[in-house]
Amino acid sequence: MPFCRMAGMLAVLTLLCACSEGRGTSEGPRLPAVELSPTTVGLAYEAMFTASGGEPPLRYTVSPPPQGFSFYTGEGRLQGPGNEAGDFALTVTVRDADGLENVRTYALKIYPRPEVTTDGLPAATAGDSYEHVLVATGGRPPLQWELVGGSLPTGIALSAAGVLTGQAQGEGNHPITLRVHDAHGAEAEVQLGLEVVGPGQTPDGGAPDGSFPLSVGNWNIEWFGDPDYGPNDEPLQLANAQAVIADAGVDFWGLAEIVSTAQFDALKARLPGYDGFLADDGSRVSSGSSYYAANEQKVGVLFKSDVVQVLRAEVVLLDHDYDFGGRPPLRVDLRIQRGGASVDVTALVLHMKALTGPDDYARRLSASGWIKDYLDLRLPTQRAMVVGDWNDDVDVSIATNPNTGLKYESPFRNFVNDSASYKFTTQALSEAGIGSTASRSTFIDHQLVTNELWAGYVPNSTQVLRPNITGYRNNTSDHYPIISRFNLGNAGGGGPGTGGTQYKVFINEYLPQTHDIPGTTTPDYDQQFVELVNAGTTAVDLGGWKLHDANSYAGEDDTRHVFPAGTMIQPGKSYVVYSGPTAVPGGVTNATAASGGGLYFNRGVNVGSSGDTVYLVRPDNSVQDSAGYQDTTVGVSYNRSPDGSATGSWVPHTQLSAGVEASPGRRVNGAGF
Repeated sequence: MPFCRMAGMLAVLTLLCACSEGRGTSEGPRLPAVELSPTTVGLAYEAMFTASGGEPPLRYTVSPPPQGFSFYTGEGRLQGPGNEAGDFALTVTVRDADGLENVRTYALKIYPRPEVTTDGLPAATAGDSYEHVLVATGGRPPLQWELVGGSLPTGIALSAAGVLTGQAQGEGNHPITLRVHDAHGAEAEVQLGLEVVGPGQTPDGGAPDGSFPLSVGNWNIEWFGDPDYGPNDEPLQLANAQAVIADAGVDFWGLAEIVSTAQFDALKARLPGYDGFLADDGSRVSSGSSYYAANEQKVGVLFKSDVVQVLRAEVVLLDHDYDFGGRPPLRVDLRIQRGGASVDVTALVLHMKALTGPDDYARRLSASGWIKDYLDLRLPTQRAMVVGDWNDDVDVSIATNPNTGLKYESPFRNFVNDSASYKFTTQALSEAGIGSTASRSTFIDHQLVTNELWAGYVPNSTQVLRPNITGYRNNTSDHYPIISRFNLGNAGGGGPGTGGTQYKVFINEYLPQTHDIPGTTTPDYDQQFVELVNAGTTAVDLGGWKLHDANSYAGEDDTRHVFPAGTMIQPGKSYVVYSGPTAVPGGVTNATAASGGGLYFNRGVNVGSSGDTVYLVRPDNSVQDSAGYQDTTVGVSYNRSPDGSATGSWVPHTQLSAGVEASPGRRVNGAGF
């Protein structure tokens, strides 16, 4: 759909009491209590500061005007365009013929012009899925893209958010001209070429494709599946929710206010290729069923099963259930997979305490503190996000202090102030006065990311989806979906043996549940092990690398094993860490006992425990590889299939070698590495 083009934007002066009070006598002239509309560098702009009262003629002055603006003293007119971005305070003075004056300060935000930073497109392979995120900086969000010259390959489409997707047909080079607009109509163009090559071919002179896209959405689907509250036409709400999610094509969703599990399962059934679960799903979530009842609002996740793998899920911060309004956050450890590469990301999905009373605000304030403590302590160096319905804004609170009559400061100021470690992808939209709900102008549905994940954020990609559904507010939800895009590229921190890391070391086999010590009923915990394999062509010094289970990775216990300096794993060889010294075979040089006193893996859900996750972490605390499991069988290890493949799936060892339960340090067929 073509975009409406705008040559410029004139300021709209909204009569709001949001500016500072003017100074002067009541008999003299009075400047208007107005709020200046923001603008973008280079766009036409005009604002009038017409005073009331006073003895004419009136004379106006301003100090200082932004660079590039003109100010007309006889009529109080500010005229652009400006040529410098920033947040400006304009002090306007009006004086009448009797010498009486009035002074008022006005805030004016000027956004930088949008600029396209994408300077090339990776080639598409005919018949294969293609996805690439265009990148632009500057401008007032949301930025929107359009094709204004040339033609895309057959089968490839460009979304307004700047994502090229589809399956290209035919071969050849396609010169195209793309234009990006900001919310004010400021635009930038770029000329690119999109080449389509045949299967197995490489484009001439083409650079390797470092793209690793990830799209993330959060959405409160109001009282979803509850016949007594929210939209009262349940089949219509289901159909609308399915249409919104299918059209958006987002990789991972954090959802809130889901009441009916049956309705949620019906939604999944209508979305081929998607999987997901709610916080009370005891088969997939630790502790969830204890804190979420079947008939209450629940948080949950929905994701593309060919892109997102869930390693582990649990409900966290249970001791602070009250501050979260009875809805403690759901933590989900994810592995994002594209081809043979993968990156690990942790998501927390939340639904904060609602309403605007002082107690409601105080509980959100406390909950924000608990979340930050949790992230600081347990995910200090991980790519992590917190998404959902925060029920408050990040610039100023929606709640009013009854003692002052003024709005409280944002309950999430602790995150805003720690900008070196955390960013709200939604903050720019909030500050631009855009709302995230269908009935209010406040922005209460947010996405927070750690600085490690922010490094892959596509600038200005966060947008509020406003579905073209008649009666949306009454038949779908009172909240709009929020979407952000990331390009994790070659940043590493994830998949074993991928372009994202120089190392080719990965977890190939591990044993979580052991046989008993002979003649006893006590498990021989020393026999637990993790086997690593080096698929590279050079030796790797594992000094400073670590092994974790889920508890130690979250910071609740000590690291299970730290490799001492000089621990070498040779190319094509294995190295085994056993839980205790009695299991280490005598005379071997490629095995050791865990330095932390044990590996402490949990038994499986099928035998009354919770399952666990094995992490291999590099010295910089980024995850090299991990493997999560739900069920266990006594004595039977999990092994890559095919054996020795960094991208192999996980299967019980007995599926690869009948009657053989495990083979630490050796291949599944008994041969040496």
